[in-house]
Amino acid sequence: MIKLLSRSAVLMAGVAAGTCAVAGERPLAVYNQGALARAFELPVLGETQVLGLADSITDLRYDLTTEYHASGDAGESVILDGESNLLTFAFRRGIGRDLELTFDLPLLYQGGGFMDKPVENWHSAFGLPNGGREDAPRDRYLYEYQRDGQVLLDEHRSGADLGDLRIGFGWQALDGLALRSEVKFPTGSESHLSGGNSGVAVYGDYALPFPDDSIFSGFLSAGGSYNGKTKYLGDMQNRFVPFGSAGLAVRLIDSLSLLAQLYGSGALYDGDLDPFREALQFSLGLRYHVGPAFDLDFGFQEDPITSSSPDFSIHLGLSWRGRS
Repeated sequence: MIKLLSRSAVLMAGVAAGTCAVAGERPLAVYNQGALARAFELPVLGETQVLGLADSITDLRYDLTTEYHASGDAGESVILDGESNLLTFAFRRGIGRDLELTFDLPLLYQGGGFMDKPVENWHSAFGLPNGGREDAPRDRYLYEYQRDGQVLLDEHRSGADLGDLRIGFGWQALDGLALRSEVKFPTGSESHLSGGNSGVAVYGDYALPFPDDSIFSGFLSAGGSYNGKTKYLGDMQNRFVPFGSAGLAVRLIDSLSLLAQLYGSGALYDGDLDPFREALQFSLGLRYHVGPAFDLDFGFQEDPITSSSPDFSIHLGLSWRGRS
């Protein structure tokens, strides 16, 4: 994962070589949507510009995610099978002195869903593996982990929960470089895998230096988070997790942009099975610029490292800018 992310970063930096001005398209607000990843502070990366005093951006996001993985033997086994609907209200506001305040409030509904067959068809159309999804019960909700005869995780209750509230600060350290911190508060439910533990992240977002009149823009981001122990799998949890991202955007026409991103992290848990290793997500999306103040996003997310994160997510976003 680290090698792949590094190669992508080098490629994007190479495309930008020789240029000197900062251009910016906001990133797709995507990250690891796995149920076991909600116990970790993994922020949205790529916001390279801090807002000016009294400027604001409000986002309303919807992420539909389906994941399936089953592996192991009599000594150790894991099943991750479910679907989540995540609605996030996010707000950014400039507070002066090159500083901004950010706020994310997620609402989550988890269950068996309906996406198993459509995802199998999607994977078949592009020659991608299903990872055994086609042999599992349809539209099931079950998260289970067993080791040495002990059941360490058994979650099969569908329903709605509040996720973990996130509050952050950004500082425009240099033109095109924003340094950020974010705190995750335990407002979710550990028992229902919607978070419920605290975490803090420190990271930087750097804008690739394309010229002002370029149709391209992009970013590189890197940082790490420290996370409180969880009720389930706490003894396996890696408290410190490094993460990074790279993104490239192309303005196809005045009102339409294409965005491609990679988001990787170190292993979230200390274990030998696939869901516990390093994770990498690839996202591809379109942004429709409705007007000077409104954008609409549509994208999807896949897992280049199979089973390290959910195998398919759909992302929808609406953002609008204001000043007061």
